[in-house]
Amino acid sequence: MKTLFAASLVMALAAATGCNRDGTQGGPGTTNPDKSSENTFSLSVPSNVPLMSTSLKQGGTTKVVIGIKRGKSFDQDVALKFEGLPTGVTIDQAGAQITHDKSEANLTLTAMDDAALGDFEIKVIGHPASGGDAINTFKITVDKKESFTVSVPTFSTTVKQGETKAVSISIKREKNFDEDVTLKFADLPKGVTIEPASPVIKHGETEAKLMVKAEDDAALGDFAIKVTGHPTKGADAAHDFKITVAKK
Repeated sequence: MKTLFAASLVMALAAATGCNRDGTQGGPGTTNPDKSSENTFSLSVPSNVPLMSTSLKQGGTTKVVIGIKRGKSFDQDVALKFEGLPTGVTIDQAGAQITHDKSEANLTLTAMDDAALGDFEIKVIGHPASGGDAINTFKITVDKKESFTVSVPTFSTTVKQGETKAVSISIKREKNFDEDVTLKFADLPKGVTIEPASPVIKHGETEAKLMVKAEDDAALGDFAIKVTGHPTKGADAAHDFKITVAKK
């Protein structure tokens, strides 16, 4: 009974880890019994280590290599197609081919800023000029991009007509986010300006010091100014900060 259990456990583990990492074979040797079994090919995928994934972040790219194992008599070009790509992830189909004189294709996976997060299995189909297709799969993991948030003064900044007031706008960086961030301002009331108009928070910095200037005839009242932080790469972050323009 113990021997039977041990044998079953080994078989289950073998199935879970995927014994055949070469996938299925393709080529004339798979569809025509008159063709030699050496006239076949199989595809190799980014990781031959079971349960390992190729990782990329939203807004990022990563390289993948699809290789080919050719039988002695197989010398055709093989076109590559991919199925199961998650929403927002693309692969450069222009280079998705392994010509007869090559042993691999170097491709780039690109994840948009809003690409779906999670673990996915991608099917690679190798299509030769003649004969059957070869199929293999590999796993990718899409992670949340490293990002930042914009922080503004907690309370409304009051500036009188004809007055200039100093304010600071800061950003909170996630662990690996080190991009420069350019600040833009929208919805400024009439007669109010911010200097500099487009300050840059450099990758080693966390805040920008600004001057809010109200002209003598600036509009009076409470206003919400939209601050947008635009990084060198990745998605923008935005926040409103409040100012009050008082009569001089």
